[in-house]
Amino acid sequence: MKDHNTTETKEQLLEKAHILRSRIADLEKSLGELKTQGEKGEGFEFIVNASREFVSVIDSDYRHVAVNNIYCAAHNKKKEEIIGGSVAEIWGDTIFQKIIKGHLDRCLLGAEVNYQASFKFAGIGVRNMDVTYYPYHTGDAVTHVVVVSRDITAEKKAEKELLSLKKAVETMQLGVTISDTEGRILYTNPAEANMHGYSVEELLNSEVRMLAPRELWKTGTPESLAEIKSWRRECVNLRKDGTVLPVQLMSDVVKSQTGEPIGVVTTCEDITERKRSEEQIRRQLERLKILRDIDSVILSSLDSKVTLNVLLNYLMAYLDVHAALIMTLHPLTLTLEYAGSRGFISGAIRDIRMKIGEGLAGRIALERSPVILPDLKAVQEESNRLLYFEEEKFTSYFGLPLISKGQIKGTLEIFHRPHKEPEPEWLDFVEALAAQAAIAIDNAGMFNDLHRTNIELVLAYDMTLAGWSRALDLRDKQTEGHSRRVTELAVSMTSAMGVSASEVVHMRRGALLHDIGKLGVPDNILLKETPLNEQEWEIMKMHPVYAYEMLFPINYLRPALDIPYCHHEKWDGSGYPRGLKGEEIPLAARIFTIADVWDALCSIRPYRPAYTREYALDYISKLGGKAFDPDVLKIFLSLQG
Repeated sequence: MKDHNTTETKEQLLEKAHILRSRIADLEKSLGELKTQGEKGEGFEFIVNASREFVSVIDSDYRHVAVNNIYCAAHNKKKEEIIGGSVAEIWGDTIFQKIIKGHLDRCLLGAEVNYQASFKFAGIGVRNMDVTYYPYHTGDAVTHVVVVSRDITAEKKAEKELLSLKKAVETMQLGVTISDTEGRILYTNPAEANMHGYSVEELLNSEVRMLAPRELWKTGTPESLAEIKSWRRECVNLRKDGTVLPVQLMSDVVKSQTGEPIGVVTTCEDITERKRSEEQIRRQLERLKILRDIDSVILSSLDSKVTLNVLLNYLMAYLDVHAALIMTLHPLTLTLEYAGSRGFISGAIRDIRMKIGEGLAGRIALERSPVILPDLKAVQEESNRLLYFEEEKFTSYFGLPLISKGQIKGTLEIFHRPHKEPEPEWLDFVEALAAQAAIAIDNAGMFNDLHRTNIELVLAYDMTLAGWSRALDLRDKQTEGHSRRVTELAVSMTSAMGVSASEVVHMRRGALLHDIGKLGVPDNILLKETPLNEQEWEIMKMHPVYAYEMLFPINYLRPALDIPYCHHEKWDGSGYPRGLKGEEIPLAARIFTIADVWDALCSIRPYRPAYTREYALDYISKLGGKAFDPDVLKIFLSLQG
């Protein structure tokens, strides 16, 4: 009876193999599961076009940001017809709502999503697709979804054409192992044996756990399999030579007609390449984020030192760099000077300066091309830097020029203590960082030049205004120095009242030009030594209007117009030219009016001598609330003691 049951169990196992046919076929198609999506470069276009799969990038509004050529051809559309359009426009609202939208929403919340579905393409017809959504992070937020789709139509068709389970299992590249409930291997295919460095004969009748590292061994019983149907996991398996490999295992419990576990079928896929691709994608995404972060620093700061420090920090943290040095080129002396460094034991590197063409850095700047030196000791550099390099125990070197807008801005030098052979991907990223460093240096230089030019222009304007003021004083020898004196007094009053520095600047300019309108007054009136008659006064009263008409077209001087235009207005409204009253008169004019009258009283005029200080103070004090703002007058009197 025992032998009969044993025979029957094996027969049942073979019969049940037919049940596993679809499962094994699914595993067969997973052989080509996502390997790589192309190297990610400095933008989405590089990402999508580097892949041989259907690749698109979708933003949080469900719109295409980038697509590759294969994707466009499948939809029989040009790239410009797809980019910017919604996903629903490509697939139709029904497919979008029923299949696509829910997966996109999960991915935008941070989950990696994989599913399979049948889609109808305008260019290639109906295809079965394996689709994976990868979240793309900007900072802490997921802003885009990278969609990688693989056409598995051919695999589905091949699945139906498999003649038998035996043939499929023997020819598939996935490893397949059938074990009994005690974990002893009853069958294994060549792929499984080769993957782990064994022959098929060596694995038969062995314990299946010999393929796993000891720390992953688990104790199971036939009873525990009764509650399990299938399970999938990623882990590491052990080869015969003791090395490990990452694998994806999918196991199904085979049960008898009565529901009792009779064995386990496990498929094993070597996912070394996939893991390598995933790591490459992770690094590319990380580097894209770094480039974005540096771009943000460049846009937010015009101080090249800030940007270069950020860049050096990223170099040290993410590119396995032991030391890095940035030197900038002084455009006049053609000398490379220290701009920033990381990883040097000695601080002496800060004092090094090199002429262009001198040493490694000077040669890089002169020839404008990178230099890679696997063996730094073999270099004969005509500078004392090699002494520092020997002390630092550097063994390999990589240097490249910092070029922006066709002009050399400096050099970036990278050092390693253990030997390092740079990979193309590593070199590409360093070159991208170097380009950003050059932009930062160039931006800072342009800003400094612009700032210096602006200062020089402002000084030129102010010197011109001072020249105009002196010209007015020279026209009337009796009032020579008047503009300078009233300007100083008005500014001191303004400062005492807590007026902002920018307003004080405009007030100073207005004070210097307060009598600019008198250029329009004839000499026979302006220089008359006797009191003016009524008609002459009407002409004299026009000088504020003349000042306004002269200065208003000059944008630079418009903020200074209050004094030239309103310094003859009076608090009680009896002034000219507009008869403004109280606080209708600009504050600058109210301050200046007192200074102007004070200086006039204390100065000699053609028609009278200068008044004494006591008389002038008494005279002005009586005009509070009439000609002058009472509050401003108090400030003036307090300054006079």
